[in-house]
Amino acid sequence: MHAPPAMRRSIDASSVLSYDDLADYDVISDGPRSLESSIADLALADGPGPAHSRGSAHADAFYEPPPAPAARDAFDTAGLAPEEVQAYAQRALGGRKEAGTVRVYVDGAFDPLSVRDVLRLRQAKLSFPSAHVLAGVFADAACAAHGAPARATCLERAEIVRHCRWVDEVLPDAPWAVDEAWLGRWRIDYVAVDEGSSVDPACDRARLRGFDLAKSLGQALPVRRTTVRLPAPAASASQSGQEPNSRQGTIKGLPPALRKADGDGQPQHTQEAAPSERTDDPFEEPKLDEFGTGYGI
Repeated sequence: MHAPPAMRRSIDASSVLSYDDLADYDVISDGPRSLESSIADLALADGPGPAHSRGSAHADAFYEPPPAPAARDAFDTAGLAPEEVQAYAQRALGGRKEAGTVRVYVDGAFDPLSVRDVLRLRQAKLSFPSAHVLAGVFADAACAAHGAPARATCLERAEIVRHCRWVDEVLPDAPWAVDEAWLGRWRIDYVAVDEGSSVDPACDRARLRGFDLAKSLGQALPVRRTTVRLPAPAASASQSGQEPNSRQGTIKGLPPALRKADGDGQPQHTQEAAPSERTDDPFEEPKLDEFGTGYGI
């Protein structure tokens, strides 16, 4: 038996939900190129195909959360705008203009990945309108050979660096100092060098020779060194001269008011009571001072 014509109805998407209802859910499949467009809008990719690394096309394609006011105060390069970073790079390079994507190399032990490291990587990424940042992670043997043994393996350090938003490619087992063979192998255009490294006595001499090579080839990219201004950690009870609490919650030793400072400013206990004022009788009630604190117990 067939249903009467009046009861027949075509059930399709338009009869259930309107286009406005679907618009809130159909983020990916709306249109022939909506998948690529949606990913690009999320700044997770800049083009189809494996040849493109995430965000390697344009630095301004990234959405970057602004640093907290406290971070701006503590780390002087955290608040640099992309335009400021590019202007600094242009001045350092004598106004040289680069066409296309520039491959910038940043190396280090990254043990651990520090604030200075990520801000150096950020400057490398933002130094050009289009930059591909290669992060070289020093090999374990190289760290040990130069008196800086790594606590984490190169594999672990490389995996951590891989998750930094400013890194497009990770090169594990990188040499301690760059040479022409390494620069040519990875088609490196510039090596990021902290400003003032050549006059820094703490900078390793072998690494300086690599930086000097990059400078002689016109491939050194100066980046600003990050100055860290953090407040001193709060002193613990033992460092501040206070007595630690006992298990019963009472104060060990004499109250601070009964102490006096010695010549060096260190707290010192007052002199003990004279022998004539003390008793060896264990059953005598303890004497109380003016604060109600017993001594001799």
